[in-house]
Amino acid sequence: MAKYERHFDGREMVMVHDTFRREFGLMPAVVREVADGDVARAGVVADHIDLVAGLLHHHHQTEDESVWPLLLVRCPEQIVPLVQLMEDQHASVAATGRKVSEALAGWRVSAAPGARSVLAGALERLVPALTEHLAVEEQRVVPVMELHIGMDEWTEILQKGMAGLDLAGLPLQLGMLFYEGDPQIIEGVLATLPAEERAGMWARAQQAYAEHAELIYGTATPPRSHEV
Repeated sequence: MAKYERHFDGREMVMVHDTFRREFGLMPAVVREVADGDVARAGVVADHIDLVAGLLHHHHQTEDESVWPLLLVRCPEQIVPLVQLMEDQHASVAATGRKVSEALAGWRVSAAPGARSVLAGALERLVPALTEHLAVEEQRVVPVMELHIGMDEWTEILQKGMAGLDLAGLPLQLGMLFYEGDPQIIEGVLATLPAEERAGMWARAQQAYAEHAELIYGTATPPRSHEV
């Protein structure tokens, strides 16, 4: 990695994880607040859950396809047991997430109280599995990433991953990400965007998430991850 002078900054991973801790942590209560039979509101909340779940899947896929293989080449003795743990936890989270998706499909079209309870329960089982995984990754894997992945490499990984995202929804996705982010880290993420996307993106992202949070939570400033 001689050509890479700056290394990956683990604060960026924490910013991503805080997004998932916050959004998934708030979901059960949001679901339970939907009135019986209110299909329109159920559809709005279901779209939000689908969005966040899709971002989590994309995040884990990027790690599985781009991060773990790189670390296995760089520091195999150190990382092999950790990669196995991460892959096992990803599989466990995905399995629980499928239960959420199954419950979501039924509730979206009926907004029935029984379907609501099933979905909220599935989400309540997902949250601890996910938060445990995020914490372990931050404690045990992120320090290894900081040692062995250059910032230029990380930028390449982000740009490759971004190619799989819906650019029309990018302001909202980034706004969700930036809500608790360190300005220095946010600037670094923005620097990875194509020039035509970068101009004014921070302001657009903030506005997009504020409007979305108002729709989902009834406030532009929902609780932060440590408050959930």
